[in-house]
Amino acid sequence: FGSSFRLRAGEFCLDTSQDSTMAVMKARAAALLLLGFCASMAFVPAPRHVAPVAAGALGMLAAAPAYADKIDDAAKVLSEKSYPFLKEIDWTSDVYAKLPTQKPLAVMEAINKMLVMGAAMDSEALKKGVLAHSKAIAGMDSNLVATLDDYTSVNSAIGHMIASVPASTTMDVYNAFAKFNLGSDIGPYMMSKVNAADAKAAYDALMTFKDVVKASQR
Repeated sequence: FGSSFRLRAGEFCLDTSQDSTMAVMKARAAALLLLGFCASMAFVPAPRHVAPVAAGALGMLAAAPAYADKIDDAAKVLSEKSYPFLKEIDWTSDVYAKLPTQKPLAVMEAINKMLVMGAAMDSEALKKGVLAHSKAIAGMDSNLVATLDDYTSVNSAIGHMIASVPASTTMDVYNAFAKFNLGSDIGPYMMSKVNAADAKAAYDALMTFKDVVKASQR
C-alpha cells in the first residue's frame, strides 16, 4: 500500500524510462514493494511488529466504498502530512527498477495478483483513479513529484479503488509481494536518503487513514 505509501507518482513515471516490457513491469512491482517496505521496515521502530501492522493496513483498507466523503477527508490529511517525505525521495534513482533475488517468473506471478485485483475494482473508481494518476503525471515537476493537490487526488482515488474489492483480494496482492526478499540492508539504506521524522510522520498518517477506512466498514 504504501506508498506509499503513496509514492505512486514515482511508480508511473518510471514507465517512460524503460525500454523493455519486463523492465517496465519490474519497475512497477519495485515501486509497489517500496511502498509496503518503507512502511514495514523503515518506519516501524520494532521490526517484530512489522508484518502484522502492514498486513492489517492493507486488509483494513479493503472496506465498502459507501463512505466516500470520509475517505476523501482522510486522504487529504494523509497527503498533507506525507508530502514532505514524498518530496525528499529521489524518484530519478534506478533503485525502484531493481528487485534483488527475484526471478522473472516470481515477479510475473505477483503482478498477476495485482491484475486480478484491478479487474475486480469498481469500474467508476478505477476510471477516476486512472484519470487522477494521468493528471498527476502531467503536472510533475523536474524531480518527478506531483503537486499536493494531484497527490491528494491520487491518494483519494486509490483509497476508493482498494475499498471496492474484498479484503481477501487485497491481501492476495500483499502476500504475493511479501514473499520477495529485499535483504536486510534496503530499509536502512532507504531511510538514510530521507528525513527520518518526515518518514515517521508519513507512516503515522497512513495508519490514521487506515483507521478511518476501517471505521467505515459495514
